[in-house]
Amino acid sequence: MTRNSWILKQIYTDAKNNLGWLFKGILLAGGFIAGIKILMFFSVPKEIVFPVMWIAFILVMLYKWYSMKYDWKKQDQSYERASKKYQKALKGGR
Repeated sequence: MTRNSWILKQIYTDAKNNLGWLFKGILLAGGFIAGIKILMFFSVPKEIVFPVMWIAFILVMLYKWYSMKYDWKKQDQSYERASKKYQKALKGGR
């Protein structure tokens, strides 16, 4: 498997596993595009609108991604604690 095919496979797998987040990202992008159109309607210069809106979009998507990673990490920790308690109970300990 070549590097490119592996990367495409990983992108497909991640998109499939995180379809809800993908749709939220698409909706967020649509909201930013609508925001750009509204600001352009009120004659705000494009030189200001586009960079600011895309930087904001990137920052929001990064926040969402790492927020999701943080939640996964917390779930793993709680699973490990519950697993240790269960194993201890099976062995007859408190």
